[in-house]
Amino acid sequence: MRLIPLLGVLVAASLGTALSGGSAPLTFDPAASRVEVVVKATVDSFTGRLEKFEPEVTLGADGQIATARLRFRFADVKTGKEKRDRAMHEWQQTDRFPDGEFELATLTPAPDGRWLATGRLTFHGQTRPLDFPVTLKWQGPAATIDGEAQIDTREFGLPVIRMMGLLKVDPLVLVRFHLEGKKEATP
Repeated sequence: MRLIPLLGVLVAASLGTALSGGSAPLTFDPAASRVEVVVKATVDSFTGRLEKFEPEVTLGADGQIATARLRFRFADVKTGKEKRDRAMHEWQQTDRFPDGEFELATLTPAPDGRWLATGRLTFHGQTRPLDFPVTLKWQGPAATIDGEAQIDTREFGLPVIRMMGLLKVDPLVLVRFHLEGKKEATP
């Protein structure tokens, strides 16, 4: 009768040790890392770039990625044209929905040598599942993480942008990212 509670305590204690003591964060180089949003339009396609973003990745005791999250403020997306940026923020309602976040749920090896990242994207006040391929490269303690995901902005409650009946901005946007980081030394 006492064996089951004792096993529960031992399992909980060992999981706690593995999760807390075995994890190590990656520290990212903001100058070498980037997140871009590629937008196609009938006229004037463009690439926006997040000027600031917050990647958080921890490695488990096995050296594999245990958790990952990327937070951003939509106001930090810049396209190189102030007028277009203002129109984009009005369309996205950045004043009402300033923050975005992707949180990883699973990272699964794919047959082609890449990984399949599955998680949830919060954008424009809506949260939706998102999965996309990722390439991970390690060189000693240094990691490079590359990926791209196609996002349908209509799934996040945003209207298709049309102008003069003929011009249109494609609601399918491509988010590309390149992150460079290093495993922090454990004491």
